[in-house]
Amino acid sequence: DLSGTYALQKGVNLYARLANGFRGSSVQAAGAFNAKSVAKPETNTSYEAGVKADLFDGRARVNFGVFHYTVKDQQLTAVGGAANANILLNAKKATGSGFELDLQAYATENLLATIGVGYNDTQIKDPNLAVSVCASCTVTDPLLPSGKALIDGNALPQAPKLTANLTLKYTIPSPSGEWYVYTDWVHRSKVNFFLYESKEFTGKAMTEGGLRLGYIWGNGKYDVAAYARNITDQIRIVGSSTVFPFSTA
Repeated sequence: DLSGTYALQKGVNLYARLANGFRGSSVQAAGAFNAKSVAKPETNTSYEAGVKADLFDGRARVNFGVFHYTVKDQQLTAVGGAANANILLNAKKATGSGFELDLQAYATENLLATIGVGYNDTQIKDPNLAVSVCASCTVTDPLLPSGKALIDGNALPQAPKLTANLTLKYTIPSPSGEWYVYTDWVHRSKVNFFLYESKEFTGKAMTEGGLRLGYIWGNGKYDVAAYARNITDQIRIVGSSTVFPFSTA
């Protein structure tokens, strides 16, 4: 791990980091649906660079970084086939590239806003790696005569390209404490549930919001509030098994 920081000016730092990591072999014990499987060790090399800055006399703070990583012999879990097997395997490599942005700012004396945005483009790179697929679903990857799907170029499972979050907190001071209104929102783009791609096992984009109304007193020791989650009442499937196309876990 090698990292460095350079003070460009007061309140503004530039940084860079190069790191290499290792994970030993993993073993999947034999079970009712599959024999024992073993994934050999993997190594990860990552690069990151960015800036951290305080702005507007300390009323705002921003962090921004770009990154790239390569995992050689990426350990993966394949689920599927007529027996609904769960086995470990290795891809030649997997890569990811993107950026992260984090901003915190007092828009006014009483309004605090935070914004976070992340982009992560992951990709499995192994032209010969094929996995078993679901018993009954619409697979969009190329299929071999054996019925297995080639997954070269697919994103890693449960790895959305885009994530974002937003919070707003407005406070109204009182003689003994403060009233506040707080809302938070999170978003992620669509995801694959498994290594192969299919119409039924793709998770749709999801946005969830919350709202909280409350009162704080006693120097922050006490907080009484009413709150609600998922205020848009959005319903999304977030995972699945592979025996039946629409069963969830």
